[in-house]
Amino acid sequence: MHTDRRSGGLFQNDRSSHRMDFRFRGTWLLLLLLVVGWAGCQRPVPPAEEQLTVETPDSDAASTLESPPVPATTIDPVTTPPSAAEMVEKGDPTQSATAPVPPVPAVPPAAEPAPTLDPVVAEVPLTAEGEESVKAEGDAEPEAYTAWPAPQVTLVVTGNQYGYIEPCGCTGLENQKGGLARRMTFLDQLRASGWQVVPIDAGNQVRRFGRQAEIKFQNTATGLQQMGYQAVGFGPRDLKLGVGELVAVAAADDPEQGLFVSSNVTLIDPALTARLKVIQSGGRRIGVTSVLDPAALESPAEGEIEVTPVDEAMAQALADMNAAEADFRVVMYYGEEAAAIEAVRKVPGYDLLIISGGFGEPTYRPQTIEGSTTRWIVTGNKGMYAGLIALYPDQPFRYARVAMTHDFADAPAMRQLMANYQNQLQAIGLSGLGLRPIAHPSGDQFVGSKVCGECHTTAYAIWEGSAHFRATTDIVEPGERADVARHFDPECISCHVTGWNPQGYYPYESGYLSLAESSHLSGNGCENCHGPGAKHAAAEGPDSGVAAAERDLLRLAMRLPLDKAKDRCLECHDIDNSPDFHKEGAFDDYWAEVEHQGLD
Repeated sequence: MHTDRRSGGLFQNDRSSHRMDFRFRGTWLLLLLLVVGWAGCQRPVPPAEEQLTVETPDSDAASTLESPPVPATTIDPVTTPPSAAEMVEKGDPTQSATAPVPPVPAVPPAAEPAPTLDPVVAEVPLTAEGEESVKAEGDAEPEAYTAWPAPQVTLVVTGNQYGYIEPCGCTGLENQKGGLARRMTFLDQLRASGWQVVPIDAGNQVRRFGRQAEIKFQNTATGLQQMGYQAVGFGPRDLKLGVGELVAVAAADDPEQGLFVSSNVTLIDPALTARLKVIQSGGRRIGVTSVLDPAALESPAEGEIEVTPVDEAMAQALADMNAAEADFRVVMYYGEEAAAIEAVRKVPGYDLLIISGGFGEPTYRPQTIEGSTTRWIVTGNKGMYAGLIALYPDQPFRYARVAMTHDFADAPAMRQLMANYQNQLQAIGLSGLGLRPIAHPSGDQFVGSKVCGECHTTAYAIWEGSAHFRATTDIVEPGERADVARHFDPECISCHVTGWNPQGYYPYESGYLSLAESSHLSGNGCENCHGPGAKHAAAEGPDSGVAAAERDLLRLAMRLPLDKAKDRCLECHDIDNSPDFHKEGAFDDYWAEVEHQGLD
């Protein structure tokens, strides 16, 4: 049986197809069918306690809970990693921060819960020594890396961060995976235990484009350098930033010492970034390159960015690795799985294929390719996981996926980086970020919830007692990670104030601009759901001069039928920030907390 959990779904051969519902149509026919079924297609069904009982997670969310970690047997936890503290002391001379950074408490490395999987083991090609290089995906548990013997060197593989440099915390940090701060603590724990680590990343650091995305890309690159990353690829969203921004961050005087590497992406001049690297660590020579499938681009690369076909680029990089006597060869491929697998079939010789670009969870085991010795893994999305590839001198590599959960405390260096990032947003301001208010589609203006409460007193009182009322306060004074305020960050502001487009991250005319200018629009107010109410409020005045028919139409326009309300809620209660909202029947529970009906 083959199982695949990457998409959060489960694909398996249906055992029912091997069972036959025989009806008695004569003794000879029955015996014939039994013999054929036994010889040709019957396979045993596991006992009841071994039946597959995997729950299907929502793998596109950054909010899947992990079970408590398995106690470490080889890797000892550390309290304050020396390398993280050193990074704080060094800082970034181009940036300043005003937010204090709390210490990191001791925390053990996290291990993942084991689902109950069918124990049928798929065939795995053997190595030259006659041993299996990996266990099949059907194994009952993920690899417990904390029990491994110390490897020569370990690749730490990430990718497709997609702008999620830290969990937002809206639904509780214990419910969300990912973040640079947790990742640095994880790396520091490995290093403190004596492991040689080589972090590499498949690319796609940002999701959007524009000034905020550029600042986020700059800070992400700084963070990856501080964590000791040796090779980082490009994703399609990275290229959206434009050649000027990319060259400013990625170009290096000595490409071999630079952060970025790609065998098929050129920024102006091929000499500005490395096509591949051969990294020497732990007595091994590890060849690493990356490719970006042109098919993954949303639009053709513009300006002086060139993206060439992957096959020729991969072949040349592999030849150069072999010429440099690399003994382990890695290609990071941003694109579809099928295309990546076909590429390594055409260009045999890579030991590991790392695929990024999908929206699912990494598998528990490396996957095999028919007719190929190359194994492949996926990075997952939004930086929620790190993959470990441990190399040994006398046995095949071992692999484990590790979820970046709250079990890994925030590294001080990355907390400082987050403070720098927020301070930059504050200093630049909305106009510096290119955000200028635009007219609301209704053509109306926002007046604030207090005006609504002059007539809708009961509804207003309910709102004042809700989390919506406290929405702005929650980013000015976050309950968790309270050292870094986020009320200058458009990606946070958009759902925590009144008068913004929640998914476009920009303000409407007369919408919230700042605490000083727009205190009446603090909180996620009435008008975010019902629409701006200036015309309606004016029409209700005793001397408005508005005809009754027009007044009634304005009233009607403000009404939000309950069957339409859920769609409006989902604009902020998306799967990342509010996973509980997506459970069966959750809307009814949420509605019960804020239920209000018209006038008193």
